Amino acid sequence: MKFTVVFSSYESTEYSYGLVFAPCPIWIKGEEEIINLNPGFPNYKLGGVKKLIDVENLNSKLYERNCLVVIHETGHGSNDDLINLVKDLRNEKFKVRICSL
Repeated sequence: MKFTVVFSSYESTEYSYGLVFAPCPIWIKGEEEIINLNPGFPNYKLGGVKKLIDVENLNSKLYERNCLVVIHETGHGSNDDLINLVKDLRNEKFKVRICSL
């Protein structure tokens, strides 16, 4: 699996990030690598959302604490990675909706 997280924001602006496992979890924006979260460890660990928020300065850009997690069946992520991602988002006070493509 891999994931796309779309954060709610003002009007037509969207903040969308991919979480891919190549083979470690990496936040991407388009084709640009934003953060390699734990080089050398293949699973998502708590704290990755906070790192993304800080690097992308999202707290100043987000209108609401809502997000959508899109599950893509291709990729090297697992159900445990999804569980940790959702838990991490909730720890950062986001209301999370999940859908699968």
